[in-house]
Amino acid sequence: MPCVSYVVTVYNKVPVLPFLLAGLAAQQGDFSREFIFVDDGSTDDSGALLRRLTAGWQAVTIVSQANGGPAVAFNAGLRRARGDYIKPMDADDVLLPWGTRRLLDAIEATGCAVAFGLPTPTYDIASTPEAVLSVFPHRPGPVERCDNMIRRSLRGAQTNPSTWLARADAVRRSGGCDERVFIQDYSLELRLAALGGFACLHEMIVRGPAAAPGRLNDNQAQILHDVNRALAYFIADHPGLPPGLARRAFARAASRAWRWARRHGGKGLASPEFRRFCGARLGLLAATHANLLATCGAFAETNTIRVPAVARTILA
Repeated sequence: MPCVSYVVTVYNKVPVLPFLLAGLAAQQGDFSREFIFVDDGSTDDSGALLRRLTAGWQAVTIVSQANGGPAVAFNAGLRRARGDYIKPMDADDVLLPWGTRRLLDAIEATGCAVAFGLPTPTYDIASTPEAVLSVFPHRPGPVERCDNMIRRSLRGAQTNPSTWLARADAVRRSGGCDERVFIQDYSLELRLAALGGFACLHEMIVRGPAAAPGRLNDNQAQILHDVNRALAYFIADHPGLPPGLARRAFARAASRAWRWARRHGGKGLASPEFRRFCGARLGLLAATHANLLATCGAFAETNTIRVPAVARTILA
């Protein structure tokens, strides 16, 4: 019987933890499971609430550590995982009862190492966990094998952690999250996509909150900054990528930075963001690590951006 390791990163999630845990407890399927929660320096009562609500559960590990960000927290959980499969979860998401079983089925049907579901509909935290789990009936969808996953991922993120499940050996071979990037989502998808195709399950498996206090998703500048930063390190770490793919990824990163600088920073056509965008689109600038990292500056100029300590100790 296979074992699924649920790796959950938690930071100040008291209002939503009952929803998360109700979804995990409701998982259907003939597989064993372990639950690894990494409390990433919460300043609320997340750790205590986790311990109280999981009392009596089997195979639960709760790790408490100083705040390092989602990428560092996920890797801390991954190091402790012993299952055949890894199922990441953001702590404010709800995995629907059939979610794990259907993702396992998709991996089995396609032979891929990774399977992911569709983008998430939302739930209201003023509701109840029981209502959130029961409001949608299960409507099975088709499974699509995506052998060109690296091309798709370089165009833009296709997943978030709560939507995918992967063979544990593939996650470990990928190296896990890039700890030079604060948010874990995109760096890990890129690293997994470099190993092979994904199975796309065209059905709903997870729900996220419409609004919840302190969500990273509310800081759009941090998200876009980290997308571009993840690209910079990924392309530098994979010099064998087809030049056309790297060039198009750079052009998209430069476009993101220019649009942000124009809308939120009041920048104009004489700005370095616009010149970089034109150079990337016209192929006048190469998709180098330095040029990609430079696209992150537009977001840091308008918003407070978290950069992991490990990234501050190496040459940017």
